[in-house]
Amino acid sequence: MTETPLAAADVVVIGGGVVGAAVFHELADRGVSVLLVERGRAGLGTTAWSGGIVRCYHDDPVLTARATVGWRYFRDFAARTGIEVPFVESGFLYVPHPSWLAHARAAVVEAAGEAPMEWLESTEADLRFGHLLNAPVDGAVWEPRAGYADPIDITRAYLAAGRAKGGRVLEGVEAGELLRTGGRLRGIRTRSGVIAAERVVLAAGADTPRLLDSWGVPHDLWAQAIQVELRLPEGTVKDHPAYMDDVYDVNGRPDAESGGMLLGHPTGQRVDGRAGGLPADPDQTRRAVAAGSSRFRWAAESASLGTLRAAECYASDPSARVAPVPGETGILLATGFNGGGFKMAPWAAGEIARLVTGDQTGVQTGD
Repeated sequence: MTETPLAAADVVVIGGGVVGAAVFHELADRGVSVLLVERGRAGLGTTAWSGGIVRCYHDDPVLTARATVGWRYFRDFAARTGIEVPFVESGFLYVPHPSWLAHARAAVVEAAGEAPMEWLESTEADLRFGHLLNAPVDGAVWEPRAGYADPIDITRAYLAAGRAKGGRVLEGVEAGELLRTGGRLRGIRTRSGVIAAERVVLAAGADTPRLLDSWGVPHDLWAQAIQVELRLPEGTVKDHPAYMDDVYDVNGRPDAESGGMLLGHPTGQRVDGRAGGLPADPDQTRRAVAAGSSRFRWAAESASLGTLRAAECYASDPSARVAPVPGETGILLATGFNGGGFKMAPWAAGEIARLVTGDQTGVQTGD
C-alpha cells in the first residue's frame, strides 16, 4: 500500500451500531489498537429502531448462555464501562407455541442457576398476567429480572468508554474496498482516504451483505425489514412486561417515555440494507395490530403513536455470524443476529476480542 494512510490501527471495526460499538469498546479495554468507522452517526442506524430488550431465554441453550452474558453485562454496565446507563427491569414473558411447550419447560429447568427464569403453568400465567391477555396461554417462561435499556445511550456510552481507553472513532466515513498486498490484508479504502489495518471486523448490520458482495466474499446473509408499532392503549396498562409470543408472532415492551407499547410482528420482507429508517408499510401495521389483538386486551383499541421501520442483517440460522470469514485472511464478522443483536452485543464483543487477542478470559464467559 503506497498511499499515505488517513489513519492506522491493528483492527478496524466497520459499523457504529450497538454491536460494532461493543466490539470497539471491548478491544480498546484489552489494549488493542482499534479504530471504528461509521458512514453516518454512530447509534442512529438500525440500532436506533431497536427495542433494547435484554432477556435470557432462547430455544437453543447455547444462545441462552450468550444472551445471559448480555443480561449480566447490561445490568452491570457502569462497572464495565465507567458510564451509567439505566436498565429498566420490566420483566420478560415468553409464550412458546403449543408444539414447543415441553421443550421450553425443559430448557428452563436446564438453565436453573445460570439464568434468572422460571416456568409458569397456565394457571400461574393467568394469575399474574390475565388482566393483559385476550387468550389464555398453555404455559410461559417468566424472567422477572429481564428488561431493557436505551440502545442509542448504550451505543454512545460504549464509544465514549472505548475512546477513553485509547480507541478512535471516525463518523461520516464510509468503508469501501479492501486493500491487500501479497494476499495479506493491509487496510480499507474510504472516500476520506486509506485506513491501514491488518484486521477488519465487519459489524455493519444490514449493510453487511452489500459490503461482502462488493469484496467478492461468499455469504448467506441478507437485509430484512423490521417494523415496530408504537401504540397508545385506551386505558392504563399496569405491570406489562417485555414480551415475545410465538403463538401469534408478536414481541415488544412498554415505552415509558410515551406511555405506549411497542408492538412488533415479523415482516419476512427482504430489502435494500443501505437505508437507516424505512417508510412504514400500512399493511404490516394492520397485520401487527391484528396479531397483537389476538393476544393482548389493549391492542385492538390502541391508537397509533407512529411506526418504526428499518433493515437488519439476517442469516440462514439463528446462531449469528461472529467468526472469521472462511478462506479469508484478516476479516471477521459480527453480524447476522436476525433482529436480536442488542442483547447479544456483549457476548459478540467478547468473542471477537478472544479471536483477536487469543485471551480466553473476559466478557465471553460472563466473568
